[in-house]
Amino acid sequence: MKAIRVPKEKAEEVRKVAERSSAKDKRRLVVCRGDYVEIPIYDGFEHLFSYEIVEQENPVFAKSKDLFGILKKRIPENLHNLIPRRYKIIGDLILVKIAEELENYKSLIGETLLEIHPHCKAVWRDMGKKGMLRRPEVELIAGEGSETVHRENGCLFKLDVTKVMFSPGNLAERMRMAKLGKGEVVIDMFAGIGYFSIPMCVHSRPEKVYSIEINPDSYKFLLENIKLNHVDRIVPILGDSMFVIPENIEVDRVIMGHIRCHEFIPAAIRALREGIIHYHESVPEAVINRPVERIKRAARDEGREVKILNFRKVKNYSPGVIHVVVDARIC
Repeated sequence: MKAIRVPKEKAEEVRKVAERSSAKDKRRLVVCRGDYVEIPIYDGFEHLFSYEIVEQENPVFAKSKDLFGILKKRIPENLHNLIPRRYKIIGDLILVKIAEELENYKSLIGETLLEIHPHCKAVWRDMGKKGMLRRPEVELIAGEGSETVHRENGCLFKLDVTKVMFSPGNLAERMRMAKLGKGEVVIDMFAGIGYFSIPMCVHSRPEKVYSIEINPDSYKFLLENIKLNHVDRIVPILGDSMFVIPENIEVDRVIMGHIRCHEFIPAAIRALREGIIHYHESVPEAVINRPVERIKRAARDEGREVKILNFRKVKNYSPGVIHVVVDARIC
């Protein structure tokens, strides 16, 4: 668990920055260690701070209503290891993964989560996503309502959790991208509801962002989010990125935010005369270099030169598999 180590006199200033950027880990308390203060942050936000980042050996957790602590008194002991420890809050909705063995207790889990988070209106069971369209599989287990507006980093994202996905775990990457693209022409090949396009336009003011989305439901919310955030630099395009990338435009940057899109790398390279690709992939740790090799191979096949600028972890995807992003300059 990461924390920022800062001198006492700078602690309050840095704490406020961590709060504003959603980097502060609310589960842990700020602690004093001699002349320094440790401010707990979530993984993935280290790059936002110039102070020393430490691994906390003895974190101090805030006292709060704990889902496991409540449910272990109401669910048989032989199922305690299956009680959810984590869940997602998106706007005023909660998404939680529940093991099949807890099928008979799903309503109890949902109602308990609403007790812990009274500002939320519904709890949905998260059963994953399907295919390239990333359609969510969910089930209502408590409360009512599926539409919400999620506020993040000065941006608004309207969505329906039964129709489109949203990953709070990608926040650090969305914030990183929000600092890029000033004055550039950008193509967002898998725009969704505007995950990267909206923050980039709100914070960096690119010249133009061509936001391509194949899922009609996601595209509908992309249009709504463009209006909600009052951005006029996005050109929304409904279609398949393999075929609808605009021609005869000078493109500086391509975002490939879908974690299973390696077959689209050649199309991204062809869209650039010279510029940067941000390529995402979920990759087993045993073949961790696979995303970099895929970009190098595709560039070579297109007769282009490539320089790898950055290779970073976005988050853990599943046991032994991580979500990574590669920044590559195509020449």
